[in-house]
Amino acid sequence: MIRATAKTLLTAALLAGLSVAPAGAAGGDMAAGRSRCAVSGELRAFTQDLPHARAALREGRTLTIVTLGSSSTQGVGASSAETSYPAVLQAELARLLPGHDIKVVNQGVGGNSALQMFHRMDDDVLEESPALVIWQTGVNDAIHDIGIERFKRILRKGIVKLREADTDLVFMDQQPVPRVERYPLYQDYLMALREVAAETRTPVYRRFDVMAQLLREGRLRDDEIFSADALHMVDGGYFCVGVTLARTIAEKLSPRAAEAIR
Repeated sequence: MIRATAKTLLTAALLAGLSVAPAGAAGGDMAAGRSRCAVSGELRAFTQDLPHARAALREGRTLTIVTLGSSSTQGVGASSAETSYPAVLQAELARLLPGHDIKVVNQGVGGNSALQMFHRMDDDVLEESPALVIWQTGVNDAIHDIGIERFKRILRKGIVKLREADTDLVFMDQQPVPRVERYPLYQDYLMALREVAAETRTPVYRRFDVMAQLLREGRLRDDEIFSADALHMVDGGYFCVGVTLARTIAEKLSPRAAEAIR
């Protein structure tokens, strides 16, 4: 379980090189760091509701979120556990949803395929009784080309399992990768995940589009997002994923948070 604080979020931003002032800085300096990650609500948002997560807050229960995924959930390439995206996500949600207990459980395992994650759901996900699961997947399946239709079947089975457990689910799709020509079907797996999400009305945090826009607009450089292997993220990428995803979730769960973000 990750217990990130405002101090650790500041550390994450500093390590990410996001123009944040040193420790003890005012809120405006943190805002400057977040501003480099800002994208439009339309780009990062989804239309579907999160009823179980909303109920947890309404009833005064701990909002438990499990982040299921591979290396970019585990935090491979991050300078510390506190700069992984789940840690940033927790700290940002705590800031945007004050007065609520937020617990983020990081269940990322480097190299995992969608099938391996599905097989871990009972022990690593449902044992935590989460109200919300963020399922980041598709990268390793695309790299090893397990088969588009097989990939889709695994995603559908995972959706059914989590819904039967009364758990909200948000997919996180792939990040853009430099030298994508090494993986000819990378984009096909991205679209496959989105197709399954659309047919099952499952929300998707479109990490690919968010990161692509930040790169395209020159607000983050490649080396602020990707490690030398061009596959794993580093602190800057993790920070922006955590911040933008937290904003999207907070907007869904609290009208007050949505108004503050605007």
